[in-house]
Amino acid sequence: MSDMLGSALSGLNTYQRALATTSHNIANANTDGYSRQTVTMNTRNPQQLGPLTLGSGVQLSSVQRAYDQYAVVQQRSTTASFAQQDTLHSLSGRIDTLLSDSDQGLSPAMSKFYDSIQAASTDPSSLAARRELLATSSTLTARFQGIDAELSSINDETNARISASVTEINGLSKRIADLNLSISRTVGQGGKPNDLLDQRDTAVLELNQIVRVSTLEQKDGTMSLFVGNGQPLVLGTQQNTLALTGNRFDPTRAEVSFSGQGEITSALEGGSLGGILAFRDDVLTPTRNQLGLLANQLASAFNDQHAQGTDLRGDVGGDLFSIAAIEPQASSANTGTAALSVTATNTFALTGDAYVLSQTDTGWQLRNTTNKQVVSLSGDGSAANPLSADGFSMVVTGSAARNDEFLIAPTGLSAKTVAVAITDPAKIAAAANDANAGPGDNRNMLAMAGLENKKVLVNGTATLSDGVQSMLGKVAATTRSSQVGAAAQQTLLTQATARRDDVSGVNLDEEAANILRFQQAYQASAQVASVANSLFQTIINAFN
Repeated sequence: MSDMLGSALSGLNTYQRALATTSHNIANANTDGYSRQTVTMNTRNPQQLGPLTLGSGVQLSSVQRAYDQYAVVQQRSTTASFAQQDTLHSLSGRIDTLLSDSDQGLSPAMSKFYDSIQAASTDPSSLAARRELLATSSTLTARFQGIDAELSSINDETNARISASVTEINGLSKRIADLNLSISRTVGQGGKPNDLLDQRDTAVLELNQIVRVSTLEQKDGTMSLFVGNGQPLVLGTQQNTLALTGNRFDPTRAEVSFSGQGEITSALEGGSLGGILAFRDDVLTPTRNQLGLLANQLASAFNDQHAQGTDLRGDVGGDLFSIAAIEPQASSANTGTAALSVTATNTFALTGDAYVLSQTDTGWQLRNTTNKQVVSLSGDGSAANPLSADGFSMVVTGSAARNDEFLIAPTGLSAKTVAVAITDPAKIAAAANDANAGPGDNRNMLAMAGLENKKVLVNGTATLSDGVQSMLGKVAATTRSSQVGAAAQQTLLTQATARRDDVSGVNLDEEAANILRFQQAYQASAQVASVANSLFQTIINAFN
């Protein structure tokens, strides 16, 4: 009788726990990252009575979560890729809109500037036409300054986004390290921390939305996380934090360092942070450089031509535009006493790229930061024999230590500082500089009008208008490419999420069927227990 009652009680206990598990599944049907849990049952050890082997009931052997490791890894990977492309597309689109605006873009202002030159060339003695030329010149320079200010504002925003991303990464990595501790304790006690594992998977997925991480599961149930080139973000229960630091050349430019062990910004990829960094390096900085190059060579081309003419008073033309001098930036890690001065020697040979000048064991080395190529240098850096390359020269004073560095952006300040250099319309040098020139002479003004179609950019390879269109085209291409990439990654992410949900998601119809099945088994076990109890009471009563 006790055997019958014991089997019945085992059924009651087992199916009660099965119902509790099913109830847990239903309650978490809409919980993000939850994995459906299933119970596994097996028979209890039988009893041997002579030649007879009698069963002794059922027991719950485990509660497992439905989990496909490969589906989860794919979901993480596509999440990181989509977040990067989506962020890159969003930020690039803003610059695309800024530059291509039909009213506030650069092209409309340049067109009006060229139109006013043509108008002044038809009546060079007209002060009204000259005032209009100065007005459109001021509008054009203001447009350069305005676009550069907008780009600077976006740059400030990227710094703020990078800072916020570092904070989020540190918060999530701390959470994962804490979950690792709880998981390892449960595993050490022989338990199955299903809900904790789901919470950790959700945190890792959230982390991949910010930056791509690789994972490695340990035998104790913990998971280690790595970023960049394999830097350990989480090792078991130990968290290593990221830090926000300033660029060695520009303290206002946010960089990411790893636990005081050095800057790793260039190694980070994936997630929204990867998209921000790709935008800053591949779109924002090149666009600002190209904008500066356009401002610089517009000013240089018109200044050169303007100086070849004479104004209404017969004086030789001065500069029509002004731009700031080149300001190199020394690395904060420099240990020597060297200082650097940079001068543009051939403005039309400038590329618009930035350069790093480094002191090596064999002397000075110049590297283009855009294409990463070493640039051939001439000279020794003295005032008598300056270092020269790509349209600019460098004079070094003081003593440089090994690995001292300087950042040189020859056109970096041009868009921000370009301005009209004259205010008196009579000083516009419209006439040629010869004895036959008079108030109605327009030969120099016609030469300035011809600059619209003259190839002056980068050693005469493109016109200024070509440069504007090239800048717009590169931004538009990146915007379109990232849009296509984001759409493709969205499709892959949807598929990966669906695959994960097919394996781990809760099916309410299936759970409802399980409730009925387990309920019936529970009720049947209760009925067996009731019968066993009744038979036991009958036997007892027979002896009273």
